[in-house]
Amino acid sequence: MRESEEEMRRQLSDYQQLQQQLQLVLVQKQQTTLQLQELEKAKESLDKSSQGAAYRFVGGFFIPKEKEQLEKELEEEKEGLDLRQKTLEKQEEKLTERLESIKKWFDKLQKQQGENAKTSS
Repeated sequence: MRESEEEMRRQLSDYQQLQQQLQLVLVQKQQTTLQLQELEKAKESLDKSSQGAAYRFVGGFFIPKEKEQLEKELEEEKEGLDLRQKTLEKQEEKLTERLESIKKWFDKLQKQQGENAKTSS
């Protein structure tokens, strides 16, 4: 019985850690989504601009940039954020699967304990 109690504690600890990790991943995913939305708005504004130069806010300063260069930088940033988003989605999926697995383990244990209680009565 002692081993099953230790296993239960370990599984519960793992479950709690996985929940925390999942929460962090979800926050990061939300931040990345917001960054992608801001980037998309910046690209739209740049597309509407008829000027050949634009400004980029860097470290508290507006830096003049050629429109084409800024478009290229925004596209590279978008690619990086898209990749980050996909990575976070995969992490979310794996963490959710692991959480479900532990939950099923607890459900199975609870069912076994219920059956054992019925047969011992």
